[in-house]
Amino acid sequence: MSLQWISILLGVLALTGGLLGVFCPGLVKRFIQLFPRSVVPAWILTALCCWLGLKEAQAMNMGFLSDYKKYLYVIAPLTFVACVTYLKELLASRALGGFLLLIAVPIVQTAAVSGKPYFQVITALVYIWIIFGLFLLLSPWWFRKFFKPFLEKESLMRAASGLKAVLGVALILLGLFVYGG
Repeated sequence: MSLQWISILLGVLALTGGLLGVFCPGLVKRFIQLFPRSVVPAWILTALCCWLGLKEAQAMNMGFLSDYKKYLYVIAPLTFVACVTYLKELLASRALGGFLLLIAVPIVQTAAVSGKPYFQVITALVYIWIIFGLFLLLSPWWFRKFFKPFLEKESLMRAASGLKAVLGVALILLGLFVYGG
């Protein structure tokens, strides 16, 4: 995927989330309250983490262990099954943290080799979400703590959502006019 499409996709996601927060703050608040202990998102994000981990491990130079890469296609699904079976407290917020860390790798690599001007914008954005992902992975309760002020004040929720929507528009424009072509 090109940097143009990554920027546009991130922009559409940010714009959609921002507009939902501005026009339907109750829906977003409910989602934020239920997300950390939701089973289905935790399983989906864990599956994505296993797949991204497999993909990154396949791309790595593992030296003398490279001969064993073929077993990763068995290990990744077994890891998913073990996670959803034995981690009774498999939290969606922790899985989101892992996903943010793993998805950052191909995006930063794409940005670095793109040769496009201002590729650092996407890189900086990704590094911010890496920090957020680290917090979630290490301390999943931080998800609730981070969003608590937004849940308590609807005006703050709407303002932050509006800024997110503006960021989304900026990313879409960046993808269309700077990274395009």
